Amino acid sequence: MTDEEQKQPDLKEQMSALSEIVEKLEDPEVSLEASLALYEQGMALVKRATATLELAEQRVAVLTSDGDLEALDP
Repeated sequence: MTDEEQKQPDLKEQMSALSEIVEKLEDPEVSLEASLALYEQGMALVKRATATLELAEQRVAVLTSDGDLEALDP
């Protein structure tokens, strides 16, 4: 794992932060400027979370014998 990867919050932390942002955005008392700043933060988190998920998907693909992703049953 690189230093950059170690500095990044894990997916659970990213989703928790995103959830907090959504809660704040739902508050009608939040100003337009604050809402825009929160939206920007949320979109940055979505981008990082998507990259985290894509990396995990790539790792799973490498681990499968034929490279095909298989659905995991819960």
